[in-house]
Formats: sequence, C-alpha cells, structure tokens
Amino acid sequence: MKSLKERKVDFVIIGATAFPVHGYARATLDIDIFIRPTEANAERTWWALKDFGYDVTDIEKIELLKKKLLIRQYAVETDIHPFVKGVSFEKVWKNKVRAKFYGTFVYFACLADLIKMKKAAARPKDLEDLKYLRKLK
Repeated sequence: MKSLKERKVDFVIIGATAFPVHGYARATLDIDIFIRPTEANAERTWWALKDFGYDVTDIEKIELLKKKLLIRQYAVETDIHPFVKGVSFEKVWKNKVRAKFYGTFVYFACLADLIKMKKAAARPKDLEDLKYLRKLK
C-alpha cells in the first residue's frame, strides 16, 4: 500500500480485506485493489508494483486497464481491478472510507458499495458475505 501511496495511485481496497473496517471479518487469501481506470493511473500502478518488488516485466501498463490482473508472487495474492461489477470507480471513490492498513492510512470501499459489488458478483461466497454485510447497515 505504501508504494501505491508514494506513487500517488488512486485506489480503493475492496473485497474481504475491506470488511473489517465495517465490523465484519472473514479469512481471505488476497487483497483486491480497485484502481481509477485511466492511463496515467495505470502507469503509476505499474511503477508502484515494481517498486514493491513484483516482477512486472511481462505486464504491459495498458493491461491494467483491460482486465483484472492477478499477481501471485508473494504469500498474499494481489488482484488489481480496473472495473468492478455493480459500481463505478468514481462513485466508490466519492464514498470511500479512510482507515489504517498495516500502519498506513488508505481508502476502503464504503459498506453500501461493498454490498453493491457483492450483489452484482453473486458467487456463492459473495451471497454468503451479503448476509453479514447487510446486518451491519
């Protein structure tokens, strides 16, 4: 997260990593990061990933705008999302919540937007998450 902040990447943490900010926690194997889908932000994201130590030599910067990028090089997997079902980056950015993540202040999706994302994804684990997230409203 520190590399993303230092490179001034516009990003919001989504998915299960964002749940504890709202009072619900469950185990997860990855960190989902929703980035502003612009060429400039994709370039900053690419450099931040490189700064962190990810091997990005086979990744074209423009790929960060085309589809979800799965990075599986460390114990904690990282998923970079240029778009997410059920929401737009602009609305998620407008409604973001600021909180600490391992000592660094970052932005997380608000509860209402997490619910929209989970509802739109509609996988079994998303529907299970919805049961708990809706109780937090």
